[in-house]
Amino acid sequence: MRSRGIANQNMNCDNTKLIEQFFVNARITDELCASSIEKYRDSIKKFLSVCENKTIADLEDDDFRLFVLRMKDNGASNSRISNVIAAMKNLVGYLQKERLIGFKVNLDKIRKPKIPRREVNHLTVEEVKMLLETIKKDLEDGEMIRKVRMMALIMILLQTGARVGEALSIKVKDIDRINMEIPIIGKGSKPRSLYLSPYTLYWIDRYLSIRNSDQDLLFSTLDGKSKWSQTDVGRSFRRYRNRSGITKHFVLHTLRHTTATQLSDKGVPMNCIQHILGHSRLETTIKYYIGAAEKSRAKEVMRDDYYRFIPKEMVGEIQNRKTGLDCQHERNHGYIMVRKS
Repeated sequence: MRSRGIANQNMNCDNTKLIEQFFVNARITDELCASSIEKYRDSIKKFLSVCENKTIADLEDDDFRLFVLRMKDNGASNSRISNVIAAMKNLVGYLQKERLIGFKVNLDKIRKPKIPRREVNHLTVEEVKMLLETIKKDLEDGEMIRKVRMMALIMILLQTGARVGEALSIKVKDIDRINMEIPIIGKGSKPRSLYLSPYTLYWIDRYLSIRNSDQDLLFSTLDGKSKWSQTDVGRSFRRYRNRSGITKHFVLHTLRHTTATQLSDKGVPMNCIQHILGHSRLETTIKYYIGAAEKSRAKEVMRDDYYRFIPKEMVGEIQNRKTGLDCQHERNHGYIMVRKS
């Protein structure tokens, strides 16, 4: 039993060494941000525990298939399983490329469960107004650095479509007030620019005028000594979200979806939205946002009097039902409009 325990310890040490080498490389090349590394770490830990802490060098295709089956048997979602498989494929792929392990795993044959396509969550124009007015009202109760800082961040996220990590990495010296843009290094170490409006620049300058910091980074802690962390950002954001009166669940990243969906809904070409968001592939932009825009347009069509076609003789039948609907007659062309009260 003791020799078996020692063997397991050696296996764990071998795995730990390889995993950490993978993460060091990911940090050097900026392929993974800090939050992604933590998610990967959790996923890799889960995979190896289900596979009874088998050494990574000894993994085979069957181990991936067994993992999927065991996770399904335990009630795990397809999304969770797919995320774990994706992390492991990246890990194994890197180790194979560096010749740190052999090629027992054929990555081309590893399959992930299908994930049902979910509707992209985004805020409506009215909900955006509700969120911003919540912060504005808090500012009217007394201006403080934390309040102006939050408004500046929310305006950047909404207006540029930046990821939270990208916005928090903005350097003051990089803000180009002449060309109204901010060059950044985005996901996957890809350079791109965030394009500013006068309104966003106003809140950036208002925040800079009162913050107590000589930090290079635009967003710093209240004492001005360090970078504003995503954890603290999330905590502050949730306070305003909960007070906004918006009933749907949304997170900071929802603001990026909101930017893309609203632009698409207003007719901005997909290749332009792709450029704004920093997507490498146009297919990614289309996949996530064209459906949301079409749904939004469909709703507008159904509210537009021009497209009404219900015959007026149906009015009595509808009114007699206790549906809680306020039926408003549209006498032009003999059609009606049914409006929810």
